[in-house]
Amino acid sequence: MNPKFNIPIRYGIIAALVMIIISFITYLFYKPLFASFGMQIFTGFALLAISIFIPVWGGVTFRRESGGVLSFRDAFIGVFIICALSAVGSCSMQYLIPNVIDKQYPEEVTQYLRTTTSAYMERMGAPEDKIDETMQKFTVEKFKPSLLQTLKSYGVYLIWEVVLSLIIAAFVRRNSEAIPQPMADTGPSV
Repeated sequence: MNPKFNIPIRYGIIAALVMIIISFITYLFYKPLFASFGMQIFTGFALLAISIFIPVWGGVTFRRESGGVLSFRDAFIGVFIICALSAVGSCSMQYLIPNVIDKQYPEEVTQYLRTTTSAYMERMGAPEDKIDETMQKFTVEKFKPSLLQTLKSYGVYLIWEVVLSLIIAAFVRRNSEAIPQPMADTGPSV
């Protein structure tokens, strides 16, 4: 790879490590996260903010280290590298946690969601057949992705990352004519 893309690679590795840490923390505290809809929303927004902040930060740093001038193409490639590496970190943990780290995790999550969802639906007065129908949707397989499912998930992430990279690159890029030039000294004014 072109050595000028070392900065995006560095920020991509940082983003991947951040996503791995967040995934592991989420795994450790999955019961409180799944127990509260508000907490799920907060976690989702926090992840979205982080997945946007790090590529912007890396893109701006890339532009600054490139002398303040960065073409749209280079900005897009740099930001996409950051985003793609971030997605690798996230997808790897989606696969590793239920398949390698804790093989009981999918069953525990499934049981926990069945219990909490059933209790919530009963409190809301849902008919028994609706509760049973909903419980059938909670399967262990949904929380234990195969390697193929993880790769498909990565592909979907990449589509989102292309769109995000295009948007961020439009803001990060700067052509040389866009940089203000110092005014020439024309002598003393009268």
